[in-house]
Amino acid sequence: MSEIAHGSRIWQEMIDSSTSRVRDELLAGRSATLEAKLLRKIDSERPRAGTKPLWFLESAEGHRFVLKVAEPALMEAEQIAWELRELGGRPTVPAWIETVHVEGLGEIRGLVKPYVELENDAELGSDTTSWSELQRSVMLLEHAWEWLLDNLDTNTSQYALLGPDAYPVNIDWDRCYASDARSELSRFAKYKSGLPNARTFLYADYVEGRTELQFALLQREGSRVRKLPESEVRRIVERFARVRFDDPDQAQALVERVLARRREIEWEIARFVRELRLERMRLNTVRPKTMLARARNALTLLWNQWQVALAAVVRSPAGSIGRALLKLVRSRQGADPALRG
Repeated sequence: MSEIAHGSRIWQEMIDSSTSRVRDELLAGRSATLEAKLLRKIDSERPRAGTKPLWFLESAEGHRFVLKVAEPALMEAEQIAWELRELGGRPTVPAWIETVHVEGLGEIRGLVKPYVELENDAELGSDTTSWSELQRSVMLLEHAWEWLLDNLDTNTSQYALLGPDAYPVNIDWDRCYASDARSELSRFAKYKSGLPNARTFLYADYVEGRTELQFALLQREGSRVRKLPESEVRRIVERFARVRFDDPDQAQALVERVLARRREIEWEIARFVRELRLERMRLNTVRPKTMLARARNALTLLWNQWQVALAAVVRSPAGSIGRALLKLVRSRQGADPALRG
């Protein structure tokens, strides 16, 4: 075995060890999530305003939870994300749709998740050269699952940095299949045009030659996804599709597209990696010979810089105020949601 191959193997084992540690910590809250039925609001925690009511709760045993009430398809999306990722051994915050009794509110049916402590100052930034090698590697692994789950809503603030390695874990999967499994595997794909996702910065820095990426990790994770038992994937996605669509034909079409993603993911990743490497070569090693080629390179660099600027605006005080006002308006428009059940 060559030194390069040996080093890559050792690095993969280190990542697997960190992954297993974080996954075990998150799964520790699974039994409590499933058994919790009687909860009380934590007085020191205020409910978060927005179109998706959210409460911080505590059980009699002292276990803390987050209860979110949203459209059925959004809650189902989070549950199937957990189930599919658990099937593949990926660390995920357990999420389960439950009817619980909350003191002062009565019976509420919503999505229950163990409370994960977040440090606002410990957040992935837009400059991925400041990320650790492990964080860049984990984001490559995550891309395979985000592709399977068609989840483009993955901005940097949605990743909790857990454990001594500051291991990034996406804590919000409610936008799975937002494009009904039709999105492209592309570094330019985003959930919203004005909100870059974490991969936007990761691949932009790579094609500009600012970082190196071990694509063998992404390819290995694609193989892991392809080996998921089809019968289990079908069963889980069919349940979501029945909630997502009233039309059985549309529901079945979604299931088949997801299964096709699973079958074809290794080919898609291989194509994607080739495109990234070619783009990097065009920007850094091949001198453009035509005006069109020079313009294309300039536009690529401009697009990359624009994403960083967008992220800065969104995370600025002005952007935070704007999001808060938007949530307030939407919450008043959708006041008195049907929470009882």
